[in-house]
Amino acid sequence: MRQISKSLPRRRVASTVIALTLAAALVGALAGCSDDSRTVTVTHPEVEAPVYVDLGDEGPSVGDQRLFHFDAVADDGSTVLTDWVMTTTGVDVTEANVQSRTVTGVFSFGTDGDQLILEGVALYPGEGATLKVSSTTVRSIIGGSGKYAGASGWVESIHNADGTWQHTFHID
Repeated sequence: MRQISKSLPRRRVASTVIALTLAAALVGALAGCSDDSRTVTVTHPEVEAPVYVDLGDEGPSVGDQRLFHFDAVADDGSTVLTDWVMTTTGVDVTEANVQSRTVTGVFSFGTDGDQLILEGVALYPGEGATLKVSSTTVRSIIGGSGKYAGASGWVESIHNADGTWQHTFHID
């Protein structure tokens, strides 16, 4: 019996160590699931007509590109230089006059190389250069540089009823 009683405290210690290790691992995993993301909001007025490059068949077709370059404003009041490349990937995709377009957008904050880059696809009116007014789309943050190096997350872009835009970056 004595041998059993000597090994019993060791088992308790081992069980306690294992339980504490599992608890620490669980806390670490749950901490990774917390909402520690930060947001950066960029707004801008209605954009001017883009440079339109008819790269595919004549008229609206796969491969056509629209290039935008404009100033926006960050939520801290600083100027954000914004560049967009939009490429048509499908014509009449869900119905007549609806196009699928991929977008890569680069938001440059100041002159220190702080950039956020978004990418995604959305449905656009065939005749329009932008999303419909009063619509929202979500795209991915695919990277960044400077203070945004390695950024990931998602961006909600809203085309407001008055023609202005709001892009809210949810950075993980």
